[in-house]
Amino acid sequence: MPPLPWLRAFEASARLGNFTRAAEELCLTPSAVSYQVRALEAELGHKLFDRRQRLLTLTRLGQNYLPVVAKAFAVIDTGTSGLFGKQRPATVTLRCLSSFNLLWLVPRMGAFRAKHPEINLRLLSSSWSDSGGRDPIDIDIRYGDGTWPDGAVIALPKGRVMPVCVPRLAAPVADILQGPLIDITGAVDTWAQFQQDHLPGHALPDPVAVVDQSLIALEMAKDGHGYALVADILAAPYLARGDLVVACAADLPERLSHHLVLPHAGNHHRPEIMACVAWILAEAAHRGPVIPSAFAKATATP
Repeated sequence: MPPLPWLRAFEASARLGNFTRAAEELCLTPSAVSYQVRALEAELGHKLFDRRQRLLTLTRLGQNYLPVVAKAFAVIDTGTSGLFGKQRPATVTLRCLSSFNLLWLVPRMGAFRAKHPEINLRLLSSSWSDSGGRDPIDIDIRYGDGTWPDGAVIALPKGRVMPVCVPRLAAPVADILQGPLIDITGAVDTWAQFQQDHLPGHALPDPVAVVDQSLIALEMAKDGHGYALVADILAAPYLARGDLVVACAADLPERLSHHLVLPHAGNHHRPEIMACVAWILAEAAHRGPVIPSAFAKATATP
C-alpha cells in the first residue's frame, strides 16, 4: 500500500481542486503536497492529475482511484467516530437552484434536523447563470437530463409541469393561452410545448414577462400578473397555502428532472453524506397529490 500521507495529499488535492487549498487543510506547504502527489504517481506508475497552469484535473485513472481512497478514509473516520465519538457535528455542503432550495429544501429543514441532529447542513444556492463556484460541494442538486460527467448521478422522481395562477384567473386552456403568460428562460417544458400538446395551431401571445427562475415566476403569478408554467414540486407550497391554484386540468409530464450529483472530487462515502442522500431520496419519493384546478372544480358536474 502507498504511504498514507501520499494518499491523503491525493485525496485532499482532488477534493479541493488545487495543491494550495490541500496544503492549508493538511498544514503543509503546497510544494510538499505536490511532491507527495508526484511520489504517489511514481509509485503507481500512472498520472492521477492533468496539470494545466494552476488547474488540477483528475485523469480517468484518478477519477477511478479517488472513490477507493475516499472510501478507505471514510471507513477510518466512521470507525474512529464509533469508538471515540465526534468532537463536533459533521457538516455537509449542499448546492441547488435557488427555487428548489427555497421552495422544497428549506421547508423540510425542521424534519431533517429532528432526524439528524448530528449533521449541519451548509446550503448554497445557484442560478441558471452560475458557472460553478470554488466551494467544495458534497451534494449538488441539478436539473437536467442527468448526463454530467463530473460525479455520480442519482435521479429524483419526475413530476408534472402545470399552469398556475391566482383563483380569479382560473380558466379553460383556450383562455389561458391568450395570456398574460409568464415565461421562464432556460426551461424545457415551455408554453409553446403546452400549446402544442393541448391546443395545436393556436397563436401564442408575447409573454408579459421573462424571468430566469421558477421562484420569480411563482411570485409574479401570486401577485396576479398572469399564468406561470412550473413544476408541481415547486408550485406545491403556493398551492397548499391557497396563494395559487392550478389554472386548468391540463398539464405536461416533465421531460427533465432533478438529480443528486455526488462530485468525483468529494468523498461521498462519508456517513453524513450517505445519510443526507438517503433522506432526500425518501422525501422526494413522497410527492403529495396535485391539488385540483379551481376551474375544474367550479365547472364539475354534480
